[in-house]
Amino acid sequence: MKRLLLFIIGSLAMLTSYAIDIDYSNNSILAAGIRLGSSLYPSFDAEIDLEYRPFRYIGANVGLMLIMPINRSEDVVKELPVIDDVTKELKNYKETSYGTAVRAGILFTTPAVMLSKGEMGLSLRFSPGIIMPFPTNKRVKVLNTETITDVYEGIEYSYTKKSDEYFDNSGAKFCYWYGRAELVLEYEENWEFTLGYTYSNFDLYGGSRNIEINGAPIVVADKKPLQNIILGLTYKF
Repeated sequence: MKRLLLFIIGSLAMLTSYAIDIDYSNNSILAAGIRLGSSLYPSFDAEIDLEYRPFRYIGANVGLMLIMPINRSEDVVKELPVIDDVTKELKNYKETSYGTAVRAGILFTTPAVMLSKGEMGLSLRFSPGIIMPFPTNKRVKVLNTETITDVYEGIEYSYTKKSDEYFDNSGAKFCYWYGRAELVLEYEENWEFTLGYTYSNFDLYGGSRNIEINGAPIVVADKKPLQNIILGLTYKF
């Protein structure tokens, strides 16, 4: 992480030293965009962003993250124990992951290097900020299956009884930090195309890690930093 930050800061300084302002600069203070990403969890995510840029090179943004994990179930949750002849099964292992989050950050952008006169410019952007998943604590549904044997008028028979049981998490972390670096291609006055990298302490399964059944946690997925490659498109109003 320290090396990444030093690389970003150094790149911003070098680009700022050699860059020039391109003459088509759009001074709009509002922008909206969408970003698609893939992380090493693994997961896919999409972001819908709104940006406020009161200054040419400094601004802020807020966005809604939609997250879809693509792990195998055995990599996320453990096989649930059989308790008193009742078989327990997690109905949807993806319920253990966060699906939505709010992201907010500050934008620092370098002056652009001109690529094509009056049409395109290339700049770097660094954005530190926070991620707040919601709901903070998750609830998961467990299917209980029990085979019951009974006797009726001297005849023994058995039937299966099924029921749902809910387990709630508590004590989850409500806020995470992130750092993002993006290569920004500005096209004409309104469009920006971005390629970026995000590093964060965001825990995709943080909302379920404290759920226990028979004294054992159900989530076994590794707790590791979020590393995300993103592609983005922004329109400046």
